[in-house]
Amino acid sequence: MKMRRNQYLGKRSLVGCLLWFSFFLPAEISAQQIISLDSCIAKALESNYSIKIIRNQQRQAENDLNYGPFLPTVGVNATQKQDFSDSKVISGGETRTEDPVRSDAVSAGISLNWCLFDGLEMFMTHSRYAEMLAIGELNTKAAVENLIVEVSTYYYDVVRQHSKVEAARHSLELSTARYVEAHDKYVLGVLSGLEAQQAKLDLNADSSNYMKEKELLKSAYISLNTIMNTDLQQHLYVNDSIQLRAPLQYKNLVTDMLQYNTTLQIGRRDRKVSELDMRIARAALFPKLDFDAGYNYSRTKAPEAVTSLNRSKGPYWGFSLSMNVFNRLENRRKIKNAQLDMENADLSYQEAELQVKADLAQLYNTYENNLQIVSFEEESERVAFDNLDAALEKYKLGTLPGIEFREFQRSYIDAVDRKVSALYQAKISELSLLLISGQILK
Repeated sequence: MKMRRNQYLGKRSLVGCLLWFSFFLPAEISAQQIISLDSCIAKALESNYSIKIIRNQQRQAENDLNYGPFLPTVGVNATQKQDFSDSKVISGGETRTEDPVRSDAVSAGISLNWCLFDGLEMFMTHSRYAEMLAIGELNTKAAVENLIVEVSTYYYDVVRQHSKVEAARHSLELSTARYVEAHDKYVLGVLSGLEAQQAKLDLNADSSNYMKEKELLKSAYISLNTIMNTDLQQHLYVNDSIQLRAPLQYKNLVTDMLQYNTTLQIGRRDRKVSELDMRIARAALFPKLDFDAGYNYSRTKAPEAVTSLNRSKGPYWGFSLSMNVFNRLENRRKIKNAQLDMENADLSYQEAELQVKADLAQLYNTYENNLQIVSFEEESERVAFDNLDAALEKYKLGTLPGIEFREFQRSYIDAVDRKVSALYQAKISELSLLLISGQILK
């Protein structure tokens, strides 16, 4: 009777483990639409708030670039005023008063002012706006590049967590089967209760680890969903693996970096802006030639006055030449400061170039090491899998104790974790090199 009860409990425990295990399996992945990395990037570029802000700033630069400095200004004015006044005069003891006098004044006109020459300041200003627009476009490009790398980082982190969850699931399957077998042998009296209890402890440990890995996977999805500005609870839509490109060459990266690196391109544009600011400051040393033209109409009507009507109308035009001979040394101060700004822009560019060269060297060193680690860990993972497979056969035959089998199981899980982590780090290094060399969009 006791033997039958133990067999019943063993079967009930097995069914419970299988039901519990199937509950945690990611079965809903088939119901989710699979999304590629390109789709995630496109979604982020479309809805990410930072990209929207930087694009609005670029549109502001586009609005600033126009031909306004070269065009004349036209103004229209019109006024109408009525006055009522009386007078009182006391002279030699005699007082004289006059009745209120009303006057009605109307004036209107249109004027045109056109700056024909201002020391070429208008041309320099237009060129400066063009450079600022180019800087705005490069800022947008930099934001897009950084977002692509950030989305890719989160995406591959999800891929990594999927691999770790799969490894934890496989380990949990082995521990479940081991516990069932140990429990059945205990019921039959082949094994001691100690082996069954140890198998149960290992099963609980793997169950806990599986749940933790699933939690980390969900957190990775939340980070990816956040940067895409989509439903934070959406998950299990990535079904991919981490694939590395052909090994990148250092010399090619340096050449591409000096030509295409966005930071260096912005630095070169900043130097051009500083040079234009210098020319704008020097424009104040030249005379300014303006053309003025227009049409005026005025009428003043005062019926009670001696002159009852005064009216004038007609066009006018002319040129005016002006030059600031002495401006309290302000022009000299602005020119000197502009020279210093130009020098600082050049120094900033040299510093930025030195820094990106150093960053590239550091990143490439890390990249090479990561590639070697990937090679080692891929081999370790294959060996660990083969060892686990052989150990499983021996365990089934009863020639390998459960404790020793557990060590092979742990070695396999550790090898898988190291492999996917090495692949992830190598991919991040690869993305960083493509970003700093300006190749991330190619």
